[in-house]
Amino acid sequence: MLARMLAELLPLPTRSAAGCYRRATAARERGDWDRAIAWYRRALNAAPGHADACNDLGVALCAVKDYSAARAAFTQALGLRNGFVQAKVNLGQLLQSEFHDYRQAALLYREALADEPDQLQASHNLALVLYERGLVEEAMAYLRETLRRAPEDALAHEFMLFMSHALAQRDPEEWHAEHCCWGRRQARGISRHVHAHADAARRLRIGYVSADLREHATAGFMHPILALHDRNSFEVFCYSSSDEVDARTRVMQQRVSGWRNINGVDDARAAELILADGIDILVDLSGHTRGNRLDVFARKPAPVQISYLGYLDTLGMPAMDYRITDAVADPPGVSERMHSETLLRMPQTLWCYQPPGDAPAVAPLPAQRNGFITFGSFNHVAKLNERVLDLWGEVLRRLPASRLQLLAMPDEETAARIRATLENCGIDSARIRTLPRLARGEYWQTYAEVDIALDPFPYTGGATSCDSLWMGLPVVTLAGDFGFARSAATVMVNAGVEEFVAADERQYLDIAIRLASGVHELADLRRCLRERLARSPLLDAPRFVAALEQLYRDAWRRAAGTGKKPC
Repeated sequence: MLARMLAELLPLPTRSAAGCYRRATAARERGDWDRAIAWYRRALNAAPGHADACNDLGVALCAVKDYSAARAAFTQALGLRNGFVQAKVNLGQLLQSEFHDYRQAALLYREALADEPDQLQASHNLALVLYERGLVEEAMAYLRETLRRAPEDALAHEFMLFMSHALAQRDPEEWHAEHCCWGRRQARGISRHVHAHADAARRLRIGYVSADLREHATAGFMHPILALHDRNSFEVFCYSSSDEVDARTRVMQQRVSGWRNINGVDDARAAELILADGIDILVDLSGHTRGNRLDVFARKPAPVQISYLGYLDTLGMPAMDYRITDAVADPPGVSERMHSETLLRMPQTLWCYQPPGDAPAVAPLPAQRNGFITFGSFNHVAKLNERVLDLWGEVLRRLPASRLQLLAMPDEETAARIRATLENCGIDSARIRTLPRLARGEYWQTYAEVDIALDPFPYTGGATSCDSLWMGLPVVTLAGDFGFARSAATVMVNAGVEEFVAADERQYLDIAIRLASGVHELADLRRCLRERLARSPLLDAPRFVAALEQLYRDAWRRAAGTGKKPC
Protein backbone atom coordinates (compact mmCIF):
# COMPACT_ATOMS: atom_id res chain seq x y z
CA MET A 1 0.00 0.00 0.00
CA LEU A 2 2.74 2.47 1.00
CA ALA A 3 4.78 1.61 -2.08
CA ARG A 4 1.77 2.21 -4.32
CA MET A 5 1.05 5.59 -2.72
CA LEU A 6 4.69 6.67 -3.06
CA ALA A 7 4.71 5.55 -6.68
CA GLU A 8 1.70 7.71 -7.43
CA LEU A 9 3.45 10.76 -5.96
CA LEU A 10 6.44 10.34 -8.25
CA PRO A 11 6.36 11.91 -11.71
CA LEU A 12 5.58 9.53 -14.54
CA PRO A 13 8.69 8.73 -16.55
CA THR A 14 6.93 9.18 -19.88
CA ARG A 15 3.62 10.79 -18.83
CA SER A 16 1.98 8.37 -21.26
CA ALA A 17 -1.78 8.32 -21.68
CA ALA A 18 -1.75 4.55 -21.10
CA GLY A 19 0.07 4.94 -17.78
CA CYS A 20 -2.28 7.67 -16.59
CA TYR A 21 -5.28 5.60 -17.63
CA ARG A 22 -4.01 2.57 -15.69
CA ARG A 23 -3.58 4.67 -12.57
CA ALA A 24 -7.04 6.18 -13.02
CA THR A 25 -8.54 2.70 -13.32
CA ALA A 26 -6.74 1.54 -10.17
CA ALA A 27 -8.00 4.57 -8.23
CA ARG A 28 -11.54 3.94 -9.52
CA GLU A 29 -11.44 0.31 -8.40
CA ARG A 30 -10.51 1.48 -4.88
CA GLY A 31 -13.36 3.99 -4.90
CA ASP A 32 -10.92 6.92 -4.81
CA TRP A 33 -12.95 9.01 -7.21
CA ASP A 34 -11.10 12.33 -6.84
CA ARG A 35 -7.78 10.71 -7.72
CA ALA A 36 -9.39 8.77 -10.57
CA ILE A 37 -10.76 11.99 -12.03
CA ALA A 38 -7.33 13.63 -11.85
CA TRP A 39 -5.64 10.70 -13.63
CA TYR A 40 -8.34 10.46 -16.31
CA ARG A 41 -7.82 14.14 -17.05
CA ARG A 42 -4.06 13.59 -17.28
CA ALA A 43 -4.67 10.76 -19.72
CA LEU A 44 -6.82 13.06 -21.84
CA ASN A 45 -4.20 15.80 -21.74
CA ALA A 46 -1.71 13.29 -23.07
CA ALA A 47 -4.14 11.83 -25.63
CA PRO A 48 -7.18 14.08 -26.29
CA GLY A 49 -8.71 11.39 -28.51
CA HIS A 50 -8.79 8.73 -25.76
CA ALA A 51 -12.52 7.88 -25.89
CA ASP A 52 -12.39 5.28 -23.09
CA ALA A 53 -10.74 7.74 -20.71
CA CYS A 54 -13.39 10.30 -21.58
CA ASN A 55 -16.24 7.85 -20.91
CA ASP A 56 -14.67 6.63 -17.67
CA LEU A 57 -14.14 10.22 -16.57
CA GLY A 58 -17.88 10.72 -16.97
CA VAL A 59 -18.54 7.71 -14.72
CA ALA A 60 -16.18 9.09 -12.06
CA LEU A 61 -17.78 12.54 -12.25
CA CYS A 62 -21.20 10.95 -11.73
CA ALA A 63 -19.83 9.27 -8.60
CA VAL A 64 -18.95 12.69 -7.13
CA LYS A 65 -22.27 14.13 -8.39
CA ASP A 66 -20.71 16.59 -10.85
CA TYR A 67 -23.43 15.83 -13.35
CA SER A 68 -22.92 18.72 -15.76
CA ALA A 69 -19.25 17.83 -16.21
CA ALA A 70 -20.20 14.15 -16.56
CA ARG A 71 -22.67 15.01 -19.29
CA ALA A 72 -19.97 16.90 -21.17
CA ALA A 73 -17.54 13.97 -20.79
CA PHE A 74 -19.98 11.39 -22.14
CA THR A 75 -20.91 13.69 -25.03
CA GLN A 76 -17.24 14.15 -25.84
CA ALA A 77 -16.67 10.39 -25.74
CA LEU A 78 -19.45 9.91 -28.30
CA GLY A 79 -17.84 12.54 -30.51
CA LEU A 80 -14.54 10.71 -30.35
CA ARG A 81 -15.89 7.27 -31.26
CA ASN A 82 -18.83 6.49 -33.48
CA GLY A 83 -21.07 3.76 -32.13
CA PHE A 84 -19.63 3.91 -28.57
CA VAL A 85 -22.46 1.88 -27.03
CA GLN A 86 -21.45 2.13 -23.38
CA ALA A 87 -21.06 5.91 -23.61
CA LYS A 88 -24.56 6.12 -25.13
CA VAL A 89 -25.97 4.06 -22.27
CA ASN A 90 -24.09 6.09 -19.66
CA LEU A 91 -25.24 9.40 -21.10
CA GLY A 92 -28.79 8.11 -21.40
CA GLN A 93 -28.81 7.01 -17.79
CA LEU A 94 -27.49 10.39 -16.65
CA LEU A 95 -30.10 12.28 -18.70
CA GLN A 96 -32.78 9.96 -17.34
CA SER A 97 -31.91 10.07 -13.64
CA GLU A 98 -30.54 13.57 -13.09
CA PHE A 99 -31.81 15.77 -15.94
CA HIS A 100 -35.16 13.98 -16.49
CA ASP A 101 -34.68 14.31 -20.23
CA TYR A 102 -36.54 11.10 -20.99
CA ARG A 103 -36.96 11.78 -24.68
CA GLN A 104 -33.23 12.14 -25.39
CA ALA A 105 -32.42 9.23 -23.06
CA ALA A 106 -34.81 6.99 -25.00
CA LEU A 107 -33.17 7.98 -28.29
CA LEU A 108 -29.74 7.06 -26.93
CA TYR A 109 -30.96 3.69 -25.64
CA ARG A 110 -32.60 2.89 -28.97
CA GLU A 111 -29.34 3.74 -30.77
CA ALA A 112 -27.39 1.55 -28.36
CA LEU A 113 -29.77 -1.37 -28.92
CA ALA A 114 -29.60 -0.93 -32.69
CA ASP A 115 -25.82 -1.29 -32.44
CA GLU A 116 -25.87 -4.02 -29.80
CA PRO A 117 -29.28 -5.75 -29.43
CA ASP A 118 -28.20 -7.75 -26.37
CA GLN A 119 -27.21 -4.67 -24.33
CA LEU A 120 -29.28 -5.42 -21.22
CA GLN A 121 -28.64 -2.13 -19.43
CA ALA A 122 -29.96 -0.19 -22.42
CA SER A 123 -33.00 -2.47 -22.64
CA HIS A 124 -33.80 -2.14 -18.93
CA ASN A 125 -33.35 1.62 -18.95
CA LEU A 126 -35.39 2.09 -22.10
CA ALA A 127 -38.28 0.22 -20.48
CA LEU A 128 -38.05 2.47 -17.41
CA VAL A 129 -38.00 5.61 -19.54
CA LEU A 130 -41.02 4.47 -21.53
CA TYR A 131 -42.87 3.75 -18.28
CA GLU A 132 -41.98 7.22 -16.96
CA ARG A 133 -43.53 8.67 -20.12
CA GLY A 134 -46.71 6.59 -19.72
CA LEU A 135 -45.91 4.22 -22.60
CA VAL A 136 -46.53 1.11 -20.54
CA GLU A 137 -47.44 -1.28 -23.37
CA GLU A 138 -44.28 -0.36 -25.27
CA ALA A 139 -42.17 -0.73 -22.12
CA MET A 140 -43.63 -4.19 -21.55
CA ALA A 141 -42.88 -5.15 -25.16
CA TYR A 142 -39.22 -4.24 -24.70
CA LEU A 143 -39.05 -6.26 -21.50
CA ARG A 144 -40.65 -9.28 -23.15
CA GLU A 145 -38.13 -9.04 -26.00
CA THR A 146 -35.33 -8.79 -23.44
CA LEU A 147 -36.58 -11.93 -21.71
CA ARG A 148 -36.84 -13.71 -25.04
CA ARG A 149 -33.16 -12.97 -25.65
CA ALA A 150 -32.09 -13.51 -22.02
CA PRO A 151 -34.63 -15.76 -20.24
CA GLU A 152 -32.70 -15.62 -16.94
CA ASP A 153 -32.72 -11.81 -16.77
CA ALA A 154 -34.35 -11.46 -13.34
CA LEU A 155 -34.27 -7.65 -13.38
CA ALA A 156 -36.25 -7.39 -16.63
CA HIS A 157 -38.72 -9.90 -15.19
CA GLU A 158 -39.10 -7.79 -12.04
CA PHE A 159 -39.66 -4.58 -13.99
CA MET A 160 -42.34 -6.38 -15.95
CA LEU A 161 -44.08 -7.58 -12.77
CA PHE A 162 -44.22 -4.06 -11.37
CA MET A 163 -45.30 -2.38 -14.62
CA SER A 164 -48.08 -4.90 -15.19
CA HIS A 165 -50.21 -3.15 -12.57
CA ALA A 166 -50.55 -0.12 -14.86
CA LEU A 167 -51.92 -2.13 -17.80
CA ALA A 168 -55.45 -1.16 -18.81
CA GLN A 169 -56.46 -4.84 -18.79
CA ARG A 170 -54.69 -7.17 -16.39
CA ASP A 171 -55.44 -10.84 -15.71
CA PRO A 172 -54.68 -11.48 -12.00
CA GLU A 173 -54.25 -15.21 -12.59
CA GLU A 174 -51.64 -14.65 -15.31
CA TRP A 175 -49.64 -12.20 -13.25
CA HIS A 176 -49.82 -14.30 -10.10
CA ALA A 177 -48.22 -17.10 -12.11
CA GLU A 178 -45.56 -14.66 -13.42
CA HIS A 179 -44.72 -13.54 -9.87
CA CYS A 180 -44.34 -17.16 -8.75
CA CYS A 181 -42.21 -17.95 -11.81
CA TRP A 182 -39.88 -15.09 -10.87
CA GLY A 183 -39.80 -16.33 -7.28
CA ARG A 184 -38.80 -19.85 -8.28
CA ARG A 185 -36.02 -18.59 -10.55
CA GLN A 186 -34.79 -16.15 -7.94
CA ALA A 187 -34.56 -18.84 -5.26
CA ARG A 188 -32.56 -21.16 -7.51
CA GLY A 189 -29.08 -21.81 -6.15
CA ILE A 190 -29.47 -19.58 -3.07
CA SER A 191 -28.91 -21.17 0.33
CA ARG A 192 -31.31 -20.12 3.08
CA HIS A 193 -30.39 -19.72 6.72
CA VAL A 194 -32.09 -22.00 9.22
CA HIS A 195 -33.14 -20.38 12.49
CA ALA A 196 -33.85 -21.69 15.98
CA HIS A 197 -36.67 -19.66 17.49
CA ALA A 198 -36.24 -18.18 20.95
CA ASP A 199 -38.72 -17.12 23.65
CA ALA A 200 -41.90 -15.94 21.94
CA ALA A 201 -42.53 -13.24 24.56
CA ARG A 202 -39.13 -11.54 24.58
CA ARG A 203 -38.18 -8.17 23.12
CA LEU A 204 -38.06 -8.53 19.35
CA ARG A 205 -35.68 -7.00 16.83
CA ILE A 206 -37.49 -5.59 13.79
CA GLY A 207 -35.56 -4.71 10.63
CA TYR A 208 -36.95 -2.54 7.82
CA VAL A 209 -35.33 -2.76 4.38
CA SER A 210 -36.00 -0.10 1.76
CA ALA A 211 -34.54 2.04 -1.01
CA ASP A 212 -36.94 4.85 -0.09
CA LEU A 213 -35.97 5.99 3.41
CA ARG A 214 -35.79 9.58 2.20
CA GLU A 215 -38.21 12.19 0.84
CA HIS A 216 -40.59 9.62 -0.61
CA ALA A 217 -44.15 8.42 -0.02
CA THR A 218 -42.88 5.25 1.69
CA ALA A 219 -40.89 7.28 4.21
CA GLY A 220 -43.94 9.45 4.86
CA PHE A 221 -45.98 6.42 5.89
CA MET A 222 -43.08 4.94 7.87
CA HIS A 223 -42.20 8.04 9.88
CA PRO A 224 -44.96 7.66 12.54
CA ILE A 225 -44.26 3.93 12.78
CA LEU A 226 -40.58 4.47 13.56
CA ALA A 227 -41.45 7.28 15.98
CA LEU A 228 -43.99 5.28 17.98
CA HIS A 229 -42.62 1.74 18.16
CA ASP A 230 -42.70 0.47 21.76
CA ARG A 231 -39.01 0.46 22.63
CA ASN A 232 -39.62 -1.82 25.61
CA SER A 233 -40.95 -4.56 23.34
CA PHE A 234 -39.20 -3.86 20.04
CA GLU A 235 -35.73 -2.84 18.98
CA VAL A 236 -35.80 -1.31 15.51
CA PHE A 237 -33.18 -1.35 12.74
CA CYS A 238 -33.28 0.12 9.24
CA TYR A 239 -31.33 -1.11 6.22
CA SER A 240 -31.18 1.53 3.50
CA SER A 241 -30.31 0.51 -0.04
CA SER A 242 -30.02 4.09 -1.29
CA ASP A 243 -27.13 6.53 -1.13
CA GLU A 244 -29.55 9.47 -0.88
CA VAL A 245 -29.62 11.16 2.52
CA ASP A 246 -31.94 14.10 3.12
CA ALA A 247 -33.64 15.80 6.08
CA ARG A 248 -36.26 13.05 6.37
CA THR A 249 -33.53 10.38 6.35
CA ARG A 250 -31.72 12.12 9.19
CA VAL A 251 -34.89 12.32 11.29
CA MET A 252 -35.58 8.61 10.77
CA GLN A 253 -31.99 7.74 11.67
CA GLN A 254 -32.61 9.25 15.10
CA ARG A 255 -35.70 7.09 15.62
CA VAL A 256 -34.03 3.67 15.44
CA SER A 257 -31.51 1.62 17.38
CA GLY A 258 -29.45 0.75 14.31
CA TRP A 259 -29.12 2.27 10.85
CA ARG A 260 -27.21 0.31 8.21
CA ASN A 261 -26.43 1.54 4.71
CA ILE A 262 -26.41 -1.53 2.48
CA ASN A 263 -26.24 0.39 -0.79
CA GLY A 264 -23.46 -1.23 -2.80
CA VAL A 265 -23.15 -4.12 -0.31
CA ASP A 266 -23.60 -7.46 -2.08
CA ASP A 267 -26.61 -9.58 -1.17
CA ALA A 268 -24.73 -12.30 0.71
CA ARG A 269 -22.82 -9.74 2.81
CA ALA A 270 -26.01 -7.76 3.53
CA ALA A 271 -27.74 -10.95 4.67
CA GLU A 272 -24.82 -11.73 6.98
CA LEU A 273 -25.05 -8.23 8.44
CA ILE A 274 -28.77 -8.70 9.18
CA LEU A 275 -28.03 -12.11 10.66
CA ALA A 276 -25.31 -10.63 12.86
CA ASP A 277 -27.75 -7.95 14.09
CA GLY A 278 -30.00 -10.75 15.31
CA ILE A 279 -33.09 -9.52 13.47
CA ASP A 280 -36.17 -11.53 14.36
CA ILE A 281 -38.64 -10.03 11.86
CA LEU A 282 -37.36 -8.53 8.62
CA VAL A 283 -39.80 -6.27 6.74
CA ASP A 284 -39.44 -5.41 3.06
CA LEU A 285 -40.85 -2.00 2.09
CA SER A 286 -39.98 -2.05 -1.63
CA GLY A 287 -41.34 -5.17 -3.29
CA HIS A 288 -40.64 -5.31 -7.02
CA THR A 289 -39.78 -1.61 -7.24
CA ARG A 290 -36.43 -0.10 -8.11
CA GLY A 291 -33.67 -0.47 -5.56
CA ASN A 292 -35.23 -3.47 -3.79
CA ARG A 293 -33.08 -6.06 -2.03
CA LEU A 294 -35.26 -9.13 -2.44
CA ASP A 295 -32.19 -11.27 -3.12
CA VAL A 296 -31.19 -10.52 0.48
CA PHE A 297 -34.57 -11.82 1.67
CA ALA A 298 -34.10 -14.93 -0.49
CA ARG A 299 -31.24 -15.91 1.86
CA LYS A 300 -33.68 -15.87 4.80
CA PRO A 301 -31.48 -13.81 7.19
CA ALA A 302 -34.39 -13.51 9.65
CA PRO A 303 -36.75 -16.19 10.99
CA VAL A 304 -39.85 -14.22 9.96
CA GLN A 305 -39.98 -12.14 6.77
CA ILE A 306 -42.81 -9.78 5.85
CA SER A 307 -43.74 -7.70 2.80
CA TYR A 308 -45.40 -4.38 3.61
CA LEU A 309 -46.30 -0.98 2.20
CA GLY A 310 -44.34 -0.60 -1.04
CA TYR A 311 -45.90 -3.41 -3.08
CA LEU A 312 -49.59 -4.31 -2.74
CA ASP A 313 -49.33 -7.70 -4.41
CA THR A 314 -47.63 -11.01 -3.90
CA LEU A 315 -43.88 -11.10 -4.38
CA GLY A 316 -44.04 -14.74 -5.44
CA MET A 317 -40.93 -15.66 -3.46
CA PRO A 318 -40.77 -18.72 -1.21
CA ALA A 319 -38.68 -16.98 1.46
CA MET A 320 -41.32 -14.31 2.19
CA ASP A 321 -43.70 -15.50 4.89
CA TYR A 322 -46.34 -12.78 5.13
CA ARG A 323 -47.77 -9.66 3.53
CA ILE A 324 -49.50 -6.96 5.61
CA THR A 325 -52.73 -5.53 4.23
CA ASP A 326 -56.31 -4.84 5.36
CA ALA A 327 -59.76 -6.22 4.59
CA VAL A 328 -60.69 -3.47 2.13
CA ALA A 329 -57.50 -3.61 0.06
CA ASP A 330 -57.55 -7.41 0.11
CA PRO A 331 -61.06 -8.75 0.79
CA PRO A 332 -60.98 -12.06 2.70
CA GLY A 333 -61.51 -15.03 0.45
CA VAL A 334 -60.52 -13.09 -2.69
CA SER A 335 -56.81 -12.36 -2.37
CA GLU A 336 -55.46 -15.45 -0.62
CA ARG A 337 -55.21 -17.64 -3.71
CA MET A 338 -53.26 -14.88 -5.48
CA HIS A 339 -50.50 -14.85 -2.87
CA SER A 340 -47.55 -17.05 -2.05
CA GLU A 341 -47.45 -15.26 1.33
CA THR A 342 -49.92 -15.58 4.19
CA LEU A 343 -51.93 -12.35 4.45
CA LEU A 344 -51.89 -10.48 7.75
CA ARG A 345 -54.76 -8.00 7.88
CA MET A 346 -54.62 -4.88 9.99
CA PRO A 347 -57.87 -4.39 11.95
CA GLN A 348 -58.68 -1.20 10.04
CA THR A 349 -56.20 0.28 7.57
CA LEU A 350 -52.84 -0.66 6.08
CA TRP A 351 -51.96 3.06 5.77
CA CYS A 352 -50.68 5.30 8.55
CA TYR A 353 -50.81 8.78 7.06
CA GLN A 354 -48.85 11.67 8.50
CA PRO A 355 -49.93 14.98 6.95
CA PRO A 356 -46.86 16.78 5.61
CA GLY A 357 -45.85 19.77 7.67
CA ASP A 358 -45.52 21.95 4.58
CA ALA A 359 -49.11 21.39 3.40
CA PRO A 360 -50.97 24.73 3.34
CA ALA A 361 -54.44 25.42 4.69
CA VAL A 362 -57.40 24.20 2.64
CA ALA A 363 -58.23 26.78 -0.04
CA PRO A 364 -61.80 27.85 -0.90
CA LEU A 365 -63.55 25.80 -3.57
CA PRO A 366 -62.23 27.11 -6.93
CA ALA A 367 -65.58 26.42 -8.67
CA GLN A 368 -67.17 29.21 -6.64
CA ARG A 369 -64.91 31.80 -8.24
CA ASN A 370 -64.44 30.08 -11.63
CA GLY A 371 -68.04 29.21 -12.37
CA PHE A 372 -67.05 25.71 -13.52
CA ILE A 373 -65.78 22.47 -12.01
CA THR A 374 -62.12 21.55 -12.33
CA PHE A 375 -61.28 17.87 -12.07
CA GLY A 376 -57.69 16.88 -11.39
CA SER A 377 -55.24 14.01 -11.26
CA PHE A 378 -52.03 14.06 -9.22
CA ASN A 379 -50.92 10.56 -10.16
CA HIS A 380 -48.02 9.17 -12.17
CA VAL A 381 -48.66 9.39 -15.90
CA ALA A 382 -48.13 5.61 -16.32
CA LYS A 383 -51.44 5.08 -14.51
CA LEU A 384 -53.36 7.10 -17.12
CA ASN A 385 -54.17 4.27 -19.51
CA GLU A 386 -56.68 4.40 -22.35
CA ARG A 387 -59.59 3.12 -20.21
CA VAL A 388 -58.97 5.87 -17.68
CA LEU A 389 -58.72 8.62 -20.30
CA ASP A 390 -61.83 7.36 -22.10
CA LEU A 391 -63.84 7.51 -18.87
CA TRP A 392 -62.47 10.92 -17.94
CA GLY A 393 -63.38 12.10 -21.44
CA GLU A 394 -66.95 10.91 -20.81
CA VAL A 395 -67.04 12.84 -17.51
CA LEU A 396 -66.00 16.01 -19.37
CA ARG A 397 -68.55 15.40 -22.15
CA ARG A 398 -71.33 15.09 -19.58
CA LEU A 399 -70.23 18.36 -17.97
CA PRO A 400 -69.44 20.64 -20.94
CA ALA A 401 -68.22 23.56 -18.80
CA SER A 402 -65.81 21.46 -16.74
CA ARG A 403 -62.02 21.38 -16.99
CA LEU A 404 -59.33 18.78 -16.29
CA GLN A 405 -55.91 19.46 -14.78
CA LEU A 406 -53.21 16.80 -15.00
CA LEU A 407 -50.07 17.02 -12.91
CA ALA A 408 -46.61 15.45 -13.21
CA MET A 409 -46.18 15.32 -16.97
CA PRO A 410 -42.57 14.22 -17.57
CA ASP A 411 -42.22 16.25 -20.79
CA GLU A 412 -44.28 18.27 -23.27
CA GLU A 413 -44.39 15.44 -25.81
CA THR A 414 -46.11 13.19 -23.26
CA ALA A 415 -48.50 15.97 -22.28
CA ALA A 416 -49.37 16.56 -25.95
CA ARG A 417 -50.04 12.85 -26.47
CA ILE A 418 -52.47 12.77 -23.54
CA ARG A 419 -54.21 15.96 -24.70
CA ALA A 420 -54.56 14.40 -28.17
CA THR A 421 -56.10 11.26 -26.67
CA LEU A 422 -58.72 13.36 -24.89
CA GLU A 423 -59.30 15.39 -28.06
CA ASN A 424 -60.10 12.11 -29.81
CA CYS A 425 -62.78 11.65 -27.14
CA GLY A 426 -64.32 14.93 -28.31
CA ILE A 427 -62.78 17.20 -25.65
CA ASP A 428 -61.44 20.59 -26.71
CA SER A 429 -57.79 20.83 -25.71
CA ALA A 430 -58.50 24.27 -24.21
CA ARG A 431 -60.28 22.42 -21.38
CA ILE A 432 -57.19 20.37 -20.55
CA ARG A 433 -54.35 21.83 -18.52
CA THR A 434 -51.16 19.79 -18.18
CA LEU A 435 -48.47 20.64 -15.65
CA PRO A 436 -44.92 19.29 -15.28
CA ARG A 437 -43.50 17.72 -12.17
CA LEU A 438 -43.35 20.44 -9.56
CA ALA A 439 -41.39 21.29 -6.44
CA ARG A 440 -43.24 20.50 -3.23
CA GLY A 441 -44.47 24.04 -2.60
CA GLU A 442 -45.89 24.31 -6.10
CA TYR A 443 -47.33 20.79 -5.83
CA TRP A 444 -49.42 21.76 -2.81
CA GLN A 445 -50.63 24.95 -4.51
CA THR A 446 -52.13 22.95 -7.38
CA TYR A 447 -54.70 21.50 -4.97
CA ALA A 448 -56.13 25.02 -4.61
CA GLU A 449 -56.99 24.92 -8.34
CA VAL A 450 -58.91 21.60 -8.32
CA ASP A 451 -62.43 20.83 -7.05
CA ILE A 452 -62.58 17.02 -7.44
CA ALA A 453 -59.77 14.48 -7.77
CA LEU A 454 -60.19 11.64 -10.27
CA ASP A 455 -58.32 8.48 -9.36
CA PRO A 456 -56.88 6.27 -12.14
CA PHE A 457 -57.43 2.52 -12.34
CA PRO A 458 -56.62 -0.34 -12.11
CA TYR A 459 -53.44 1.06 -10.50
CA THR A 460 -55.04 3.38 -7.97
CA GLY A 461 -53.49 6.04 -5.76
CA GLY A 462 -52.18 5.75 -2.22
CA ALA A 463 -50.28 8.80 -0.96
CA THR A 464 -51.94 11.08 -3.54
CA SER A 465 -55.37 9.95 -2.31
CA CYS A 466 -54.46 10.86 1.26
CA ASP A 467 -52.97 14.19 0.15
CA SER A 468 -56.11 15.03 -1.82
CA LEU A 469 -58.42 14.40 1.13
CA TRP A 470 -56.13 16.44 3.39
CA MET A 471 -56.43 19.34 0.96
CA GLY A 472 -60.24 19.06 0.94
CA LEU A 473 -60.74 17.23 -2.37
CA PRO A 474 -63.09 14.27 -2.71
CA VAL A 475 -61.44 11.44 -4.66
CA VAL A 476 -63.53 9.39 -7.07
CA THR A 477 -62.05 5.89 -7.25
CA LEU A 478 -62.92 2.55 -8.80
CA ALA A 479 -62.29 -0.48 -6.60
CA GLY A 480 -60.80 -3.43 -8.44
CA ASP A 481 -60.03 -6.96 -7.31
CA PHE A 482 -57.29 -6.55 -4.70
CA GLY A 483 -54.07 -4.80 -3.74
CA PHE A 484 -53.02 -1.93 -6.00
CA ALA A 485 -56.49 -1.89 -7.56
CA ARG A 486 -58.05 -1.14 -4.15
CA SER A 487 -55.38 1.10 -2.65
CA ALA A 488 -57.46 4.28 -2.86
CA ALA A 489 -60.62 2.40 -1.87
CA THR A 490 -59.19 1.51 1.53
CA VAL A 491 -58.18 5.16 2.02
CA MET A 492 -61.74 6.32 1.29
CA VAL A 493 -63.40 3.68 3.46
CA ASN A 494 -61.14 4.38 6.42
CA ALA A 495 -61.59 8.13 5.97
CA GLY A 496 -65.35 7.61 6.25
CA VAL A 497 -66.12 8.65 2.66
CA GLU A 498 -66.87 5.28 1.10
CA GLU A 499 -69.51 6.99 -1.06
CA PHE A 500 -66.63 8.05 -3.32
CA VAL A 501 -65.82 4.40 -4.13
CA ALA A 502 -67.29 2.99 -7.34
CA ALA A 503 -67.80 -0.68 -8.15
CA ASP A 504 -67.68 -0.13 -11.92
CA GLU A 505 -67.07 2.55 -14.53
CA ARG A 506 -70.73 3.56 -14.76
CA GLN A 507 -70.91 4.19 -11.02
CA TYR A 508 -67.60 6.09 -11.21
CA LEU A 509 -69.17 8.39 -13.80
CA ASP A 510 -72.29 8.84 -11.67
CA ILE A 511 -70.28 9.75 -8.56
CA ALA A 512 -68.18 12.31 -10.45
CA ILE A 513 -71.27 13.95 -11.97
CA ARG A 514 -73.15 13.96 -8.66
CA LEU A 515 -70.25 15.64 -6.85
CA ALA A 516 -69.89 18.22 -9.64
CA SER A 517 -73.60 19.02 -9.68
CA GLY A 518 -73.80 20.47 -6.17
CA VAL A 519 -71.32 23.31 -5.78
CA HIS A 520 -72.59 24.40 -2.34
CA GLU A 521 -72.45 20.81 -1.04
CA LEU A 522 -68.99 20.43 -2.58
CA ALA A 523 -67.84 23.60 -0.78
CA ASP A 524 -69.16 22.28 2.54
CA LEU A 525 -67.41 18.96 1.92
CA ARG A 526 -64.15 20.75 1.15
CA ARG A 527 -64.30 22.58 4.48
CA CYS A 528 -64.82 19.43 6.54
CA LEU A 529 -62.74 16.73 4.78
CA ARG A 530 -59.48 17.58 6.57
CA GLU A 531 -61.13 17.33 9.97
CA ARG A 532 -62.82 14.04 9.03
CA LEU A 533 -59.49 12.63 7.88
CA ALA A 534 -57.77 13.85 11.06
CA ARG A 535 -60.31 11.92 13.18
CA SER A 536 -60.07 8.76 11.08
CA PRO A 537 -58.03 5.57 11.65
CA LEU A 538 -55.65 6.78 8.92
CA LEU A 539 -54.25 9.39 11.31
CA ASP A 540 -54.58 7.47 14.56
CA ALA A 541 -50.89 6.60 14.65
CA PRO A 542 -50.72 5.23 18.24
CA ARG A 543 -53.57 2.82 17.55
CA PHE A 544 -52.11 1.86 14.18
CA VAL A 545 -48.64 1.13 15.56
CA ALA A 546 -50.07 -0.89 18.46
CA ALA A 547 -52.03 -3.02 15.96
CA LEU A 548 -48.97 -3.43 13.74
CA GLU A 549 -46.88 -4.55 16.69
CA GLN A 550 -49.57 -7.07 17.61
CA LEU A 551 -49.37 -8.50 14.08
CA TYR A 552 -45.59 -8.80 14.47
CA ARG A 553 -45.95 -10.50 17.85
CA ASP A 554 -48.59 -12.93 16.55
CA ALA A 555 -46.45 -13.80 13.51
CA TRP A 556 -43.47 -14.43 15.80
CA ARG A 557 -45.49 -16.67 18.10
CA ARG A 558 -46.75 -18.70 15.15
CA ALA A 559 -43.20 -19.12 13.87
CA ALA A 560 -41.95 -20.11 17.31
CA GLY A 561 -44.71 -22.71 17.68
CA THR A 562 -45.94 -25.46 15.41
CA GLY A 563 -48.46 -23.46 13.40
CA LYS A 564 -46.03 -22.60 10.63
CA LYS A 565 -43.68 -24.45 8.35
CA PRO A 566 -40.10 -24.44 9.66
CA CYS A 567 -37.73 -21.91 8.11
